[in-house]
Amino acid sequence: MFRNSFLIKVKLLVVAFSLFGMSGKAQEHQVVKVTNETFKVLKDVSNSALAGGEVLLSLTTHQDLGWIDEIEKCVVMRDTQWITPFLQRLSEEAAFEMDVEQASIMREYITRHPDKKEEIVQRLKEGRMLVGATHNQPYEEMYFSESLARQFYLGKLWLKNEFEGYNATSYYNSDVPGRSLQMPQLLAKAGVENMFISRHGRGVFDWKSPDGSSVTSYSPGHYIDFYNVLGKENDEAIKELGKQALYWTTEYDYIPGEKAVMPAVLNFEFIWDPKPVHNLDPFMKLWNNLATIENEEGERLEVSIPKIKFSTLDKFFDQMRQGTKEIPSIMGERPNVWVYIHGPSHHWALDHSRKADVLLPAAEKFAMADVLVSKSYANYPVDLFAQAWESKIYPDHGWGGKGGQSTDDIFLARFADAHAKAQYLLDNSLNSLASKVATDQEKGVPIVVFNSLSWERTSPVQISMQFDAETARSVRLFSKSGAEIPVQLSQVVQFKDGYLKSAKLCFVASNVPSIGYETYYAQFSDEPLKQPALTFNPAFENDFFEAQLADGGLSSLLDKQLNKELVDDQFFKAGEVFTTKSEGNGAGEFFEVQQVSMDGFDKTGNYPTAWELVADGPVYTSFRYRQPIRNAVAELQITFYNNVKKVDFDVELKNWDGTMFREYRMALPLKLDDGKVAYEVPFGVVEVGKDEMTGIAGNGYETPCKELHPRGIENWINASGTGFGVTLSSSVVGMDYVDPTGKNLPGTILQPILLASRRSCHGEGNDYHQTGDHRYSFSITSHQPGWENGFRFGKESNEALFAVVAPEKYRHAPLPERGSFLSIDQDNIVVTAMKKAENEDGMVVRCYNLDGQQTTAKLKLWEAFDTVYETNLIEENKAKLKGNRSGTVKLDLGKYEIKTIKLK
Repeated sequence: MFRNSFLIKVKLLVVAFSLFGMSGKAQEHQVVKVTNETFKVLKDVSNSALAGGEVLLSLTTHQDLGWIDEIEKCVVMRDTQWITPFLQRLSEEAAFEMDVEQASIMREYITRHPDKKEEIVQRLKEGRMLVGATHNQPYEEMYFSESLARQFYLGKLWLKNEFEGYNATSYYNSDVPGRSLQMPQLLAKAGVENMFISRHGRGVFDWKSPDGSSVTSYSPGHYIDFYNVLGKENDEAIKELGKQALYWTTEYDYIPGEKAVMPAVLNFEFIWDPKPVHNLDPFMKLWNNLATIENEEGERLEVSIPKIKFSTLDKFFDQMRQGTKEIPSIMGERPNVWVYIHGPSHHWALDHSRKADVLLPAAEKFAMADVLVSKSYANYPVDLFAQAWESKIYPDHGWGGKGGQSTDDIFLARFADAHAKAQYLLDNSLNSLASKVATDQEKGVPIVVFNSLSWERTSPVQISMQFDAETARSVRLFSKSGAEIPVQLSQVVQFKDGYLKSAKLCFVASNVPSIGYETYYAQFSDEPLKQPALTFNPAFENDFFEAQLADGGLSSLLDKQLNKELVDDQFFKAGEVFTTKSEGNGAGEFFEVQQVSMDGFDKTGNYPTAWELVADGPVYTSFRYRQPIRNAVAELQITFYNNVKKVDFDVELKNWDGTMFREYRMALPLKLDDGKVAYEVPFGVVEVGKDEMTGIAGNGYETPCKELHPRGIENWINASGTGFGVTLSSSVVGMDYVDPTGKNLPGTILQPILLASRRSCHGEGNDYHQTGDHRYSFSITSHQPGWENGFRFGKESNEALFAVVAPEKYRHAPLPERGSFLSIDQDNIVVTAMKKAENEDGMVVRCYNLDGQQTTAKLKLWEAFDTVYETNLIEENKAKLKGNRSGTVKLDLGKYEIKTIKLK
């Protein structure tokens, strides 16, 4: 989407191939009069390495799923104004070639025109048609690890399966001014060699990931670049393209004897003025027939300039790699300048997305575990998983726009669909597995607790129980060996006689195995339920913390183990909710993130806080307040756990009235004057100030990348300094760490962005009011300095333990009361996927190395497999690995490497 407020929308393009049939003014081999400046430019080009070379022109249209109109209207436009007429031109002109940015466009096209599939296969095999390797063009930081990886399953792998082995080697992400740290490695691991981007300085460069893998990238500056050339008068257009030729010969050292090439990408949008697009064929004819030019003094020159030739993008990259001595490199995260467009501006949608990000891989792990136990793939729900993943990654970067409420509603619905399907799939697998556990009814009501993460963990568990009449006045909990476990009841509903009707139970499950389970037992008791007196005291203490509750939040939080005060309460309290002015767009033609201002500032601590003690028991203690602030009511519940070092901050924004250009955040002000910030990204960690690309992005984006904020995070953010570190898990993607007040406050202030009521940058776009109630969850722990000491907590807090209560046990249940389906022996290796292999029976495991050192790890499996392969990202075999009869596989992972293996 070209997000220019001054762009005037004119009539839509009609039949696309007819746009190029206009006759040009230039005649073949005539002398062309040019300005002195143009004369000088073409003279220099004629003496350059590109003399006699080629301008390889890639022709496509830039596509959001919607944005220029409602999604279904855009589907029709893509068909009638682009794909169908371009296919027609491919059939009529042997020299014509075309690119399609993403696989989803081909999916929707062959749904409308299944009869065209054979023709598309032919054009792909001829190499005159290119389709991008991802499902769409995403905000890369919007997704968790596996969701980003699945872009290539629904992109490159789908294309290969659907179009007779077509190998997509190029990734288009034309619009988004951001790049996730490990995206180049994902591309390389998927066999994608090329990346087209824009809103970045002009050039070709190898964009590297920290493991050393890279993808060759091209940016024209802005994807409108060649369209703008075509919009100029003849002399100006010739001069501009000549200047670009000189840029390439100046910046890149072409190898003598190799054909020198330069790129041009006509990547236009349907709502743009069609005149420049009409001018393509006339300009190509003019340029390609330039032989003799004459300047203003009558001086003539025979010129030798590179001819413009229709091409596909991959051909340019192939020749550029072959024909130049050296391609410069870039490494690091480019923080997304448009970070406000998804999470802060579309909270409900991203809440579903982030929950599905967690639940879908978890559902796959336990569905695969059920396959291992049952020794059959027959019940693995392949189709339902495929539908869930397609919904999960359907939304692209085109939120809002014309008809934007419709687009946003569809994106919300698709994320909600993925969330619902993920929950259904997970519940089915957990219930099936729990039924196969040899529980002992004599010990009580079985509760089978499941851990989807790849390490043993100790975490709180929440379950709901229903009770028959006169069954239980209270509940006791025991481990499988009979040790009593503290349990706490909440949301208790009783029959009139005092017996329990329903309740939520919370307990801490200890040492639950990696991608495995542990069994507990509930026993019903006639002992009356103990109801402690709930008397508020602003001072709280347990084994881990001493805390002081004040107006708005915690004024003090002392880590007793480290003997460190964590909170700097000079302006904000920990957990305090505040609001600022937040004028701007989620995305648009701006060059740095539009920052908040203190206009209309309000915070919950501006008012006397009426704290309540709402829960106090052996597992946790909770405090809550409700406070009206500007345009909303804020509710904060702080929960201290007594058996794990964890504090929850649950925030609700209620009665939010949707006033435009307001923003809400939660504050966590830390007593860290030298705080270093790090946060989780797909398949890795970014340390602020260290892991961003060096310098500026260019093309107007002049803020050093390391200074860009807020950032988009996966599960957690960490701040560490002298004496301690704090890890904050987050239900939201938008996170800031820079003082928003302009008061030069001391310390480090972590700030989850709850919502921002900004608007679409489209002139006919929608406002992002988000009127209504919103809920958020955050958790913190403190530890020795370093994100390495908190990253597991950050993931655990967002990926809860799951539990099945009173499963229907199989008569011959084969599983013991405790077990692990997969484990790995190195702390720095994280498993992101354990799933059925695509298109065949077998198990696929994906993991990554958090460390900058090579690591050898042992993967312990539920059972031995006959054959083990290392594969690429989309599960194509690369090399055979050694396994053994005990079910152990040795994996060698390079620094920061993502690795996928297949077991059969």
